[in-house]
Amino acid sequence: MPEALLLTFLAVIGVGITATLLRSRAAAAVPRHSPPAVGIGTVSGISDVITVEVESVAGPRFTGRLRDESVASTLRPGAVLLVTFDPAAREHLSLPDDMLAMRTAFDQMLVAKGLLTGSQLDLIRHGTRAHGVVTGMRSTGGALEDYREVQLDLMVARPDGGQFPARETALIPASSMAKVSPGSVIDTYYRVGDVSRIAVSVPPS
Repeated sequence: MPEALLLTFLAVIGVGITATLLRSRAAAAVPRHSPPAVGIGTVSGISDVITVEVESVAGPRFTGRLRDESVASTLRPGAVLLVTFDPAAREHLSLPDDMLAMRTAFDQMLVAKGLLTGSQLDLIRHGTRAHGVVTGMRSTGGALEDYREVQLDLMVARPDGGQFPARETALIPASSMAKVSPGSVIDTYYRVGDVSRIAVSVPPS
């Protein structure tokens, strides 16, 4: 994940060399904290704390714990959510304070890692969401980390009625390959007035 380092710029306005040096030392004394990392979490258990299996695009999978009573009642095992964590203490998870900023950072990581193309991401974020029925699936033999490349044939149902056939090559989490078997229904995105390009979204299982 490309790190966004927090820099503090001090405007030094003074007439004495001593004042300038003191301010420079004060600036140097301010500790710099590593920015939080982001990952996709799948809830595996709920008790006093919420146990989450985290898949980080920037690193390995791990188990973390989330303490947030405000969301505990809304979560169930299997729920997928976006989490942040300190790489130095990744077992302690948090929910993003700024969901838009964290989603943007996560999107950038997906594209940088090659898991999505910019065109696919644009359709997922700004296109029309529909349901696609998988009518055919073929593995291309390609792989990237824990993702497998497949070619999908789909029959996409328009939200306003009607349907159209489509074909898409996508990287699917290895843990979710069963979700793209023929007959499965997956989230599919397209632009109204242009069904020549689609994108699919299949979360990790």
